[in-house]
Amino acid sequence: MQRYLRTRHQSAEIPQALVVLHENDVYFPAIVHAAIDQDRPVGDIGTFGEHTHDLYHIVLYTRSSGYYLKCGRKCLAEPGTLVIISPGQSHDFVSLRQASVYSEVTFSLTTRAGKVLTLGFDKILGIYTGLPGQLQNEIRLSKEVTQELVIILIQILDYLQSPSSMSDFYTQRALAGVFDLIVAHCYTQGIPSAGLARDNPILRVKQYIDEHYAEAILAEDLASMSHCSKGHLFRAFKKAFRVSPLAYQQDLRFEAAQRLLRFTSLRCYEIAQRVGYANVYYFHRQFKQKMGVTPRHYRQSMR
Repeated sequence: MQRYLRTRHQSAEIPQALVVLHENDVYFPAIVHAAIDQDRPVGDIGTFGEHTHDLYHIVLYTRSSGYYLKCGRKCLAEPGTLVIISPGQSHDFVSLRQASVYSEVTFSLTTRAGKVLTLGFDKILGIYTGLPGQLQNEIRLSKEVTQELVIILIQILDYLQSPSSMSDFYTQRALAGVFDLIVAHCYTQGIPSAGLARDNPILRVKQYIDEHYAEAILAEDLASMSHCSKGHLFRAFKKAFRVSPLAYQQDLRFEAAQRLLRFTSLRCYEIAQRVGYANVYYFHRQFKQKMGVTPRHYRQSMR
């Protein structure tokens, strides 16, 4: 176990870095606990079995393997497995854990008056993005995306333990970074791609890019994977997702670069390599063309 933290009460003045507006009520995140490299049961003994409550869990398995229960179903937990639990969904991360190790953040969404929001997390993301959609049923993140998410979870725990008066604000911003990563890699927007069948070759191509965006991807390889001509694939992909496959890959790279610039102290050449650019100068040019500022200025503005 690296670290586990049950949070203190939030300050009277709640930051508004991340709020959810639903039916004229404003909900704020309140983090209940967070953990990095949890390798044994910790917390309330009442949760050491299948249970439900009005909390959201975001759990990322990072080492070894085992199983967890979600809505009564036994599911494999291996490195890169991301589990998202919404209020009212039964779950158990303890009984079948075996040797698995995970990091997590658990939170509620409540109003100032204490009213609790119990929408499914996919509905929360719909409010967050302004676009209806759905989460993947079983989420497996690539090694690179897993590392990015662990970095953000560590940031959350660091902010929660900070004595700074700004800690709640930065905690909410980091939690928003978790939302951003999930939107980028696990959330199928409902306009119009959600209408695609799950075994559709276009979705297979998208999933492949999601998992391998930091690698060199050839259009010919994507066409072969989809059993379509390159021209047909590009037209169908753009109709479904509004961008070409290679432009979509570049968008994922820049989203990953932005998160690493915001939440880590990695040098620009290290970030360029992590998101798939062998030439740091080319990364600088592309980033400035896309964002309007250099990576260095972007990092300064976000901090």
